[in-house]
Amino acid sequence: MAAPKFLTVSLKLMALYAGVIGSLVLMFQDVAEFFFRYPMKDPVIARYWGGMLIVMAVFYLFLSTDPLKYRLFLWVGVFDLSIAVIITIIHMTTKVIVVSQGMVAIIVNPIFIILLLYGLAKEPKSEVVFVAHGDRSDHHKHEDLPQHATGHHPLHGK
Repeated sequence: MAAPKFLTVSLKLMALYAGVIGSLVLMFQDVAEFFFRYPMKDPVIARYWGGMLIVMAVFYLFLSTDPLKYRLFLWVGVFDLSIAVIITIIHMTTKVIVVSQGMVAIIVNPIFIILLLYGLAKEPKSEVVFVAHGDRSDHHKHEDLPQHATGHHPLHGK
């Protein structure tokens, strides 16, 4: 079954979102200060944050290749975005940042969280776990199976 298109597109948009913010903070701190309207007092911590966002962008791109296969790892995205929303709310309530500085995270992150949770809630239409052929009474030759699958391992009985 092909992966749901919305999940693939969502993960690619998440990768773009994290990649753009990460590259701004990592390489173009003056532009990031203007864009976020937040002075970056410690460039080392800002670069660390930018590097982590770029890592997450690569991770989201990897997940977008086959979201059904890597469905378990979609929870990493849910937790990552949830933590970012919680920290942004805490910073806004403690007046570390003003509301206009945190609005992007407050609006965009929950949208991505909902899309990921919707993708996790949907069951795949068909999943092949094991395919067997032939009847059980017929003794098949296990020439095409590896040794550990046939039960005739070279160390068996030693």
